Amino acid sequence: MRLAFAAFALAAVVPCTAPLAQNSPGKSETKQADSIPPPIAFFVAKGEKDACGPGCSEWIAADGSIDKNAGQRFRALLDRLGKRKLPVYFHSPGGSVGAGIEIGQTLRARGMTAGVARTIPQGCNPAQEREKACDAIMRSGRELTAELRTVRTLCNSSCVYALIGATTREVTAGARIGVHSSAIGTFDKDGTVAGLNRAPKTAAEIAALELANGRLAQYIAAMGIDRGLFKAVSEITHDKLRYISRDEIARFGIDRRDFHESRWTVDEGPPGPLVVVKFLTENKGGEPRQYRTTKIELRCSRTKDVAVTFSREIAAADGIGSIAVVAKSSDFVLPPRRGKPILGYNDIQMEDRFARVDRGFFEDAAEGDKIELVEAPDSLGPHKQPRRTTLSTGGLRHAAAALAQTCR
Repeated sequence: MRLAFAAFALAAVVPCTAPLAQNSPGKSETKQADSIPPPIAFFVAKGEKDACGPGCSEWIAADGSIDKNAGQRFRALLDRLGKRKLPVYFHSPGGSVGAGIEIGQTLRARGMTAGVARTIPQGCNPAQEREKACDAIMRSGRELTAELRTVRTLCNSSCVYALIGATTREVTAGARIGVHSSAIGTFDKDGTVAGLNRAPKTAAEIAALELANGRLAQYIAAMGIDRGLFKAVSEITHDKLRYISRDEIARFGIDRRDFHESRWTVDEGPPGPLVVVKFLTENKGGEPRQYRTTKIELRCSRTKDVAVTFSREIAAADGIGSIAVVAKSSDFVLPPRRGKPILGYNDIQMEDRFARVDRGFFEDAAEGDKIELVEAPDSLGPHKQPRRTTLSTGGLRHAAAALAQTCR
């Protein structure tokens, strides 16, 4: 095996659901385990209408650890596709820095779109991560019918370098980006990074790592990304991982969209029973800008109602009054929080709201094209208009049906 400069997030076999539930309150840095997912698989996936955005139902899935030959396989797939220009969605804990940069340079040369999302082909267990049968499906070479989810998905370490090469980047609400510094690693027979990375020990290794980091900083700048990303990378040792905040994702120039939302998505766990989740991230305005994420979760209750949990990261502009959820001809109210906010992901204050709602509300809402969140004017000030946030119902029909079956 020959030495390689590798950035690898080793604890990513079963990622958590979201930044809002990622770590204990106040924590944003985690220790890495030593399990390594299989080499990254690239394949074409097909989903339902608008599965990957308005007018998009086909995409390239990129799932697994980035091995040293990943860039070559990626180009080979693009060559086979010819003039078909599909977006690429990564679900990867990282791997070879060199291969990650190679993929990023290919994305930029071809003017492609890339995002962070998990592709689950038919025949794969959503509650598991690349089990043996699923691995065989992903490597079959076929175009696969699949679902695209921004729940329980991530792009860590060298995957970030691949992502930032894209001309258009989408880190949709619910997805995460993890960073840490590079370390010395070795390639195994299949091209993946073998074993644990380690800090350089000899003078030659130290010099080589410094040279590699200099080239990495140049690459990040060449992709039009703020140097703050490289600083964030350098501050975390290779045996740990930090998920950067939404403010940082926007400030670094990775994804500056003022509003984006996930589809309504079934999450089978583990742990716990099946739930339906939706994420949205929005810029709350003002300077400095504050990008905050909200998670809406639906689960069965002991009654015939659906338990709705509304968890949001609080911005300075947020009020403390009631929030009405409006769809078609019906609505319900999320009352003000009880108690003080808590510190959540990346030390951002959070609040939870709760309501029990007739199951039919979401089944009826799925027949429409939008749901509105209306924040009461008394919470924002007597002279202000209610703040309205419009949500898509994409995915809600399937998700509500799955939840109803579970509740029965």
